[in-house]
Amino acid sequence: MRSSTDEAAGVPGDRPTVTAANKATAIEVHTRAVPGNHAHALAALVAADFRNHDPAPGSSGGLEGLVATMHWFSDAFSDQHVEVLHAVAEGDLVALHVAFSARHTGYFRGLAPTGRHFTVREMHMLRFVDGREAEHWAVRDDAWLVRELSEHAVVPTSAVLAATRPGAAVGSSLPVVA
Repeated sequence: MRSSTDEAAGVPGDRPTVTAANKATAIEVHTRAVPGNHAHALAALVAADFRNHDPAPGSSGGLEGLVATMHWFSDAFSDQHVEVLHAVAEGDLVALHVAFSARHTGYFRGLAPTGRHFTVREMHMLRFVDGREAEHWAVRDDAWLVRELSEHAVVPTSAVLAATRPGAAVGSSLPVVA
């Protein structure tokens, strides 16, 4: 039985069933469609007037921008995997806390491929309309990811100490550990 609260909130049908379906769709979008670079599946799961409130730089906040960002990530990162750490749904809202893992095999924000594997955590807040993702907000640590991928090779402390001890040859080279 629909309540006046459901109708006022614009939530059709049985609220627990709709909420569970929204949560399942959110997980499908963020663990399969986006990391799998499946534009057709994404278009079927996202509202036509989708609005991304946190688009990638230079990207539109609509579905086209989301697809472009998905392709960009596919070009930059191979072996993409998204693990859902927490998923909470209430009414037409779903919150996802995820761990995004991949290998850096293409250009990303001006960084040449490093081959490095990484895992970064993200938060996504999603609003649904008629069973489709209509709005998206995200908190990502892109600055950490860029630092992680661009981090310079490490020079072992023992080599630094040996090269800087009294009597060491001036201009002696230090071994670098990649």
